[in-house]
Formats: sequence, C-alpha cells, structure tokens
Amino acid sequence: MEWEFTVLNSIQQVRTDFLDKLMPCITFLGQWALLWIVIMVLCLAFKQHRKLGISLALDIIVNTIVCNLILKNIVQRLRPYVLNESFTLIVPPERDFYSFPSGHSMFAFGAATVIFLYNKKLGIFVYLLAAMIAFSRLYLYMHFPTDVIIGAGIGILLALLTCKLQQMFLSDTRFKHLA
Repeated sequence: MEWEFTVLNSIQQVRTDFLDKLMPCITFLGQWALLWIVIMVLCLAFKQHRKLGISLALDIIVNTIVCNLILKNIVQRLRPYVLNESFTLIVPPERDFYSFPSGHSMFAFGAATVIFLYNKKLGIFVYLLAAMIAFSRLYLYMHFPTDVIIGAGIGILLALLTCKLQQMFLSDTRFKHLA
C-alpha cells in the first residue's frame, strides 16, 4: 500500500487550479453511472441502437451487483483520504468509505467496452473518457491505483461477458423480439 500512496502523492505534485476545477467535473461524469444510464436510455429509445442499449443495461446491472453489492462489501478497503487524514479533499467525501474496486472505473470501462464492440471509433473516444474518469479518481484522492486498475479490468471483463450472453440469448429465436 505504501507504493500506492507514493503514486497518489506524486499525482498531487502536478495539481493546478485548472485541474482542481476540471477533475471534479470529469469525475462527476462517472457519478452513479448516470452518464452511462442516460446513454443506455437514449439507445433503447431508437430501434437501430436498441441492441447497444440492452448491452449497456445488462452491463450496468451486472457492474452494480458485482461492484457495489459484492466486492466493496467483501473487501471493505478504506479510501485513501480516510487513511491519510492529513490530505485535504477538494471535493466532498464519498458517502461510503470503501474504495475497492473503483465503481467509476468499472462502469466507465465497462460502458467503453460495450460501445467499442458496437462502434470502434466511438468506443475509442469513450475509452479515452473512461481513462480520464479513472485518473480523476486518483487525482481527487478517492481511490488507490489498484482500485482503479482492477476496477477497469473487471469492468472490461464484465462487459465482454454481458455482451456474449446477450449475443447468445438474441440468437435464440424466442428472444428476437427484444432486439
């Protein structure tokens, strides 16, 4: 854990007024998976994007269960700012004290993966956005590097799994009407 504090504290060395204003905005994009839910609803509203919307919905549901209901409660890793009481936050503290895995990173990289599977160009843009959201969590001292890295990895794996399951179900003629 010591090396993780070294990384977090090194990131604090590049802080600027501009980044202190920008990073809370970027992290807000990942708050409560709201951005991904809005995109999912918009996709579901249009028939040509409905499969993507269904994939995003499945990914959001699975990520919520795995991240918020299972892993955070099993691991119960305290957030960096809780352990380093000398650090002054520039955003309000999170309502929960558990940092592993980073939900922001899981949801962002999960959504990026789902979108990438449907549209490579847009997916690359969303991966860049996901990386910015993940970095913002480090900059804001909300997560340790392993929270973010493993959260991103789990998000990608769960997205691949949910897309594969969706593909299996939608190839079954009984579920064709959902697409």
